[in-house]
Amino acid sequence: MQSVNLIGTMLLALALSACNTTGPYSSSAGELDNSNLRSGYGTVESVAQVDPANVGVLGTIGGAVIGGLLGHQIGSGRGQTAATIAGAAGGAYAGNEIERRSRAGGNVYKIYVRMDDGSVQAVVQETQPVVRTGDRVRIYNGAVTPI
Repeated sequence: MQSVNLIGTMLLALALSACNTTGPYSSSAGELDNSNLRSGYGTVESVAQVDPANVGVLGTIGGAVIGGLLGHQIGSGRGQTAATIAGAAGGAYAGNEIERRSRAGGNVYKIYVRMDDGSVQAVVQETQPVVRTGDRVRIYNGAVTPI
């Protein structure tokens, strides 16, 4: 019975950690790849600073699992179940904080460019942009340059 409670608690912690919202400007390693952009000219519609710490749930999931396993070692019966749940919740929070702080240290910027053909492209870069809203720009090799 105890193993069933442990497994149920771990699944609950995993499900809750998957609820981590990243927002519309989340960043991931694949998103920093601008190789799929088309070259051309356009006008900057907006520049958004994105917090790279809003990504990933691995720290949350890992923390929940470790915290749940540690909490399961405490007490017996309902007290053990409560300790397992509390350990999973505390571990999820701690894991999320560790991951967030490990990714902090720099911002990511998204530059939205309305191309001359009417399409919009989003260029992602880690350095502060030299362009502002309304600037005419050229996208070439995945980079935005003013013209």
